[in-house]
Amino acid sequence: MILSIVIPTLGRASEVRELLKSIELSKIENLSFEIVIVDQNFSNLLDPIVREFTQKGFLIKHFKVDFRGLSKAKNFGLKCAVGKYICFPDDDALFASNTITNAVGLLENNMYHVVCGKCIDVNGVDSVKKFSVNPGLLSLSSFEDKFIEATMFFDKKCLEDFLYDESLGIGTFHGAEEGFDIVYRMLLAGVEIYYDPCVLFYHPQVITSHCTNQEIRRVFNYRCGFAKVCLKHSLYLKYFKRLFLVIFYIPYLLIFKRSNLRYYLAELLGLLAGIVIK
Repeated sequence: MILSIVIPTLGRASEVRELLKSIELSKIENLSFEIVIVDQNFSNLLDPIVREFTQKGFLIKHFKVDFRGLSKAKNFGLKCAVGKYICFPDDDALFASNTITNAVGLLENNMYHVVCGKCIDVNGVDSVKKFSVNPGLLSLSSFEDKFIEATMFFDKKCLEDFLYDESLGIGTFHGAEEGFDIVYRMLLAGVEIYYDPCVLFYHPQVITSHCTNQEIRRVFNYRCGFAKVCLKHSLYLKYFKRLFLVIFYIPYLLIFKRSNLRYYLAELLGLLAGIVIK
């Protein structure tokens, strides 16, 4: 088995179906793969979709687990996977048609332990964050614009030496930055991680207005994770730079853009709570 595609999922059915369809449409005729679904729904929500794609010939392992948490689900999926390589796409993302062959080709033909790609929206615009336009190896001094965890393909044996920190990520209080954490630990250990913007995933934009309740909850949870990772790795300059930027931006919002004030207050609270609550 060459590749294990591990899909931790909660609360999404149509999105999972579209993700599986994007795998079906991928150019991977000569590449053996399995799909490992870590189903945290506590229901039969995904059963019809699993049956549909199993009947199409997909090798699907469907695990209905009794826990929630993205990092825990990834570690669970890793233990169940048998592929030489492994990836963890978001359950609301899609593979571009040549993503899998591009990523596996880079891993097979080079000495890289991990390959990262980028996310774009349906219009071809960078999604989730702004990515570097240039391919290259990640380094401790230059990596934050060269990865997002949902686009990463790992040598499975390498990943088994690190694992995801289960106190980080969606489903925990510190609801983000499990990807930053594992990349940082890998780089400290000398793992070679390569970024190629041709390894593409489609992912919807996550922040549009800075006003909705969903965005406000998200920034609070994400900044809790950001704060914990900064404390864990003694990245004090990184933490205080963001903290003071938010603090000094809030008075401007009070005067000129009050519609965004709740968003940045939530970010400030997350930055503080992520340090205080362990």
